[in-house]
Amino acid sequence: MTFTRLLPCRIDDILLRELDYRDAEAFALGTTDPAVQEYGHLPLTHYTPEIVRDQIDGIIAQGLADGSLAVLAIADADSDAFLGSLVLFDFRSDRAEVGFWLTAQSRGRGAAVKALAASSQIVATMGLELLTARTSPQNLASQRVLERAGFQQKGMPTEQQTPSGVRVPVLTFERPVVEFRFNV
Repeated sequence: MTFTRLLPCRIDDILLRELDYRDAEAFALGTTDPAVQEYGHLPLTHYTPEIVRDQIDGIIAQGLADGSLAVLAIADADSDAFLGSLVLFDFRSDRAEVGFWLTAQSRGRGAAVKALAASSQIVATMGLELLTARTSPQNLASQRVLERAGFQQKGMPTEQQTPSGVRVPVLTFERPVVEFRFNV
């Protein structure tokens, strides 16, 4: 199943939609935020609007088409302003992993919790049962967001390789998504 059939997905005032060219500058600027650089573990260490547009046309378009990767925009549902990004990846028979980040000015309004609810709805519609997430033991804000979104911590920190290729201690969180199949 392709992601584009399931997008956009709205939860209250937050829209989870395809990342597109109009988001390139805000995305690139958002990746310069110290918190995103420290905890985001993005595949690249530096983004420009041109790099973002190239990825939209390349790896992001391919992932959306074949169902292997969804790099999405978290947007304000009324203005469509870019607030951050949510990524679905590492798909398996019953689960996928989610990662997210918000621009500094978009934090504190519940956008990440709502975006995680939207992503749960999407993967449930795809027939998956579980959504996983990883975060740094020092990233207390993301831990709170995950817990508010219904995720539960599983075990103690373990050293794992992140999407950026770095090995760091991470906490793993899980959330069953079966209940979302009935809300679409």
